[in-house]
Amino acid sequence: MSALPFIRDIFHYLTRGCHLSHENEPMFSALLADPVAYADYFRPLGFELVRHEREFFYFAPEDPSKVPDTLPRIAVFSYILIDHAANQGQIVEDFLLGNNFLLSALPHFSLERYAALLRQVDVHELADVKRILDQMERLGWSKWLGPDEFRLLRPFHRVFDKCLELVQQLQPAQHDAVPSESPPS
Repeated sequence: MSALPFIRDIFHYLTRGCHLSHENEPMFSALLADPVAYADYFRPLGFELVRHEREFFYFAPEDPSKVPDTLPRIAVFSYILIDHAANQGQIVEDFLLGNNFLLSALPHFSLERYAALLRQVDVHELADVKRILDQMERLGWSKWLGPDEFRLLRPFHRVFDKCLELVQQLQPAQHDAVPSESPPS
């Protein structure tokens, strides 16, 4: 078998919990060219290579029940962006993955209910939101374009898809919780 291109770089990147997408050339193209060979190489080392349907790669978590400390902050940050887009009548996926954002113009502290959610995960100011975005960049979910400007990348779909899944789970429960109208007596 010929050596897999960029195997060391890809392994190092993925073992840090990062996601490889088209933003990560030339590693992404090498992985995309022969994902089965890379998966076969990583499997005996104890790593499961996942190819997401939206064309990015990551290692499956060893213990899916173990939640990293940063994930609740990322989830609340993401929920607020999704809620804001929906309230503005935007197509949420297009809004999130088709726009650049300014840190200074984010809606996260514009409403008390958003600020209250952020306080629950120990986020109190814009500097804390910047730290969340820095973590998302390390994971390959976002990219800084300047000191105040960023965009969300394709691997952000892991969070976005999870949010959609949770909303779908809640909708039947909310529907069941609505009291039925009884006919007038």
